[in-house]
Amino acid sequence: MDVHDVANPVLTAVCLHGLGLGPWFWEPWLPAFRAAGIRVLAASLPGHAGDSSNASLDDCVAATVATLDSLSGPVALVGHSVGGLVAQLAARGRDLHALALVAPLPPGQVRWMPDRGEVASGLTLLPSLLSGRAVKVSWEAYRRSGLATLPESTARDVYGRIGAWPNRLVRDLARPPHIDVEEIKSPVVVLLGKEDRVVPWVKARLLADLYEGVCWRYDGLGHMPPWEEGGERMAQALVGFLVEPSRPVVIESEGFRPDEGVGYETRRGRRGEAMKKRSAYGQKKSAR
Repeated sequence: MDVHDVANPVLTAVCLHGLGLGPWFWEPWLPAFRAAGIRVLAASLPGHAGDSSNASLDDCVAATVATLDSLSGPVALVGHSVGGLVAQLAARGRDLHALALVAPLPPGQVRWMPDRGEVASGLTLLPSLLSGRAVKVSWEAYRRSGLATLPESTARDVYGRIGAWPNRLVRDLARPPHIDVEEIKSPVVVLLGKEDRVVPWVKARLLADLYEGVCWRYDGLGHMPPWEEGGERMAQALVGFLVEPSRPVVIESEGFRPDEGVGYETRRGRRGEAMKKRSAYGQKKSAR
């Protein structure tokens, strides 16, 4: 774990990297965290960053929970990609200051249809998965997906730092667990790039709706925003939310007569099941 202290921190942010990455992933955004007075603990997930163990999703969650248990004061949890899924699982039942998800993998109840390119890329991993070996993804595959929006030289540098994927973790991700939304007690923000080819923005948007969280989409950004040109826009929004979390504001575009009532509870009752079917709330068993 890389610890980045500041004088008199306003809070501690535990940052979880994505699959095959490491604590180094957050380096470009550290100045924004420091300027906001946020202490950063950039965790290394099991099976990554020099740890060759065949870690599982449960191992990653357990390590994150242990880190959170060791901290006092206001704590925010920040997760990128697979680290975003780990963050959601570790946040269950906790009163965190905030939960921030950057291009995150969603839990199992967020259903979506992958495109043909993603299916084809997944099939190329089958030999390694079936053998039980760690999964090493080629430069070509990364360049088509996670590194697609990076300049060539930056993409080469980032790829050189990416490690193999733990086999058990990849297998677990094939069927991600469901999460009871009532267990997520923290304010949630989902930050996503419109050009993301790993976690399509539509998929991330469904996740934000699932938690009734704040969702911000950035044109021109992909799956590796800290390393992308223009990624500082997302960093500034992220640290602003961590310092002062907020709940989403719903602006209705559908008009009703005054005698039909106003307000969120009235709107929910009025639209009921029809609202759920027309929106991502249909991902839930019941609307809040």
